[in-house]
Amino acid sequence: MVKDALAIEQVLALNPRELWRVVNELDVSMCGYIPTTAMLIAARNLGASRARLMKHATSGDINHDYGHVVGYASIIIS
Repeated sequence: MVKDALAIEQVLALNPRELWRVVNELDVSMCGYIPTTAMLIAARNLGASRARLMKHATSGDINHDYGHVVGYASIIIS
């Protein structure tokens, strides 16, 4: 969850360059970070100025197996 939080922090900051850096340098296994980076660039170009985390959870929250988890985040960009 620490690596999730580092990536989520950059999305919430609307910072595509830092998201890219965090994912690559810290070896975050984030699915869709290239489209997320592109979305952040487009959103900022279209005037987005804030992001709000709606929910962050992992598969372990459902099956209680925290040995291998997949994280999920829902974020609203406006």
